Amino acid sequence: MATDLTYLLRTCKLFSDLDERELEAVQRIALRKEYRKGQVVFREGDPARGLFLVAGGAVRIFRVGPDGRERILHVVEGGDSFAEAAMFMETYPATAEALGLSTIVCVEKNGFKQLLLHDPHLSFRIMGALVKWLSHMRNALTDFTLKEVPARFASYVLSLPATPGAPIKVTIRKTTVAQMIGTTKETFSRLLGRLAEHRILTYRGDQIRVLNRKRLERIACGDERI
Repeated sequence: MATDLTYLLRTCKLFSDLDERELEAVQRIALRKEYRKGQVVFREGDPARGLFLVAGGAVRIFRVGPDGRERILHVVEGGDSFAEAAMFMETYPATAEALGLSTIVCVEKNGFKQLLLHDPHLSFRIMGALVKWLSHMRNALTDFTLKEVPARFASYVLSLPATPGAPIKVTIRKTTVAQMIGTTKETFSRLLGRLAEHRILTYRGDQIRVLNRKRLERIACGDERI
């Protein structure tokens, strides 16, 4: 079981380049758990007990506004971590929920902070993760407040890992993508129809195929409307 947990830790980007000694130290304060679709990992306002790694599946991070509507802040997929900032907070600032059957590793807060005190390498890794998170939040806030829905979706597509000439595989449902960019399923469906009609991209099943990247980039920048 310890070997299995050490392997899961190594598959996550945050710990991928740690040596065996460092991995063993993290493994001793880590706990693996399986979550089913819709199961909550933690709720906004819960006491912060640690950071989390997604070893398999996906997790959505969201907050509920005064109007009762959910606003997705981020979708975390396999290999990524979340709640790093909560290591230095009393409570979690948002809710985390599994989007499907997911394998999640929790690294205990107090034990990990002790590791950071004695391991500068690990401290810099966490600092990098926090900077990345802040950058993501800044970009998401800019997109949501200054860009229209087509530009938000174009920015999202351009942020996905892609191999030239190959379709982009999307592991989350279209409904979740629509929530991420702040629109309804119906409006999103009409947008996809327009993008396909103008031969900019197609989104069928779980695959996006970009047909005209330059136009998609112009849409993302707000230089072209559709």
